[in-house]
Amino acid sequence: MGKLDTTTSSDPLNKRDVEIFGSLFCPYTKQATRFLDEKGVSYVYKEVPMLFGWKLPLKNYLEMKRRSGSKKTVPQVFIAGEYFGDEEKLFADDRDGSLDAALGIAAQD
Repeated sequence: MGKLDTTTSSDPLNKRDVEIFGSLFCPYTKQATRFLDEKGVSYVYKEVPMLFGWKLPLKNYLEMKRRSGSKKTVPQVFIAGEYFGDEEKLFADDRDGSLDAALGIAAQD
């Protein structure tokens, strides 16, 4: 998550496009992006700028709200263009094993 609005690896493990809307200083965004990095999942990161805890109503914030059904918190994750959820859903689905299926990752025997 170096630069704003970036794409990670060019050789993604996942078979579906992943987007994450987050804020640079948000600890939950850092947890989610670190988790995806450690899992080897490539994603497009879209910065939602915050100032003193308030999200600025700029392009990425407005897009995130529109696509997520008016969710205002970050991070918000989208898989294959569909709204997936926040970091809690990401971690819960990983625990129950359904995240790999959502990402299109083949089970390793």
